Amino acid sequence: MFALYSVDETSRECRFLRTISLARPLTDYLTQQPQMPDQNRSVPWEISGADLRRLVLDQAQVGGEPTSYKVVIDATYGRRDATLFELCHVWGYSNPKWTPLLLRLCTLCDEDRPNGPATPLERFQLSTDCGDPDEFVHEFLYLQWGYQGGTQRNWGRMGYTNAALLWPPALEHLLGKIGFSRAA
Repeated sequence: MFALYSVDETSRECRFLRTISLARPLTDYLTQQPQMPDQNRSVPWEISGADLRRLVLDQAQVGGEPTSYKVVIDATYGRRDATLFELCHVWGYSNPKWTPLLLRLCTLCDEDRPNGPATPLERFQLSTDCGDPDEFVHEFLYLQWGYQGGTQRNWGRMGYTNAALLWPPALEHLLGKIGFSRAA
């Protein structure tokens, strides 16, 4: 589940505002980018967490300073424990009709849900600052949408298999963004 949380900078408390679509702002961003395919007919692109947060706020019609919000991935929504991540950065390697993605995440919270499984964590305290490169978590997903459109502005159901099959150019591009390279 993807959600928008407000952040009180003084108390460092995060409060659940609403669930959000993450696929829609990503596909909107993708289709608005200059389309300059590389030799593999792919378009590499990226968006920072701050820029994505602005897009999400605009789409959700939420006013206020973007720094007062977090775009959050609830990785364990159907379970009693809540593991929440902030979305810090997204890299894509778009083909005409689909896009493998690499998400950079930062752990925000890992605690029990007072209202049980499949309920949003209404509030939590930020315990640490995100941003330590040794603490980042990365996830691969893919969108069924590319720089020429696609079948739908979505991905496979969360919690089900949504593996991105990455051929060498796409894998090399995405892993290169976090400092890995293919061995000769």
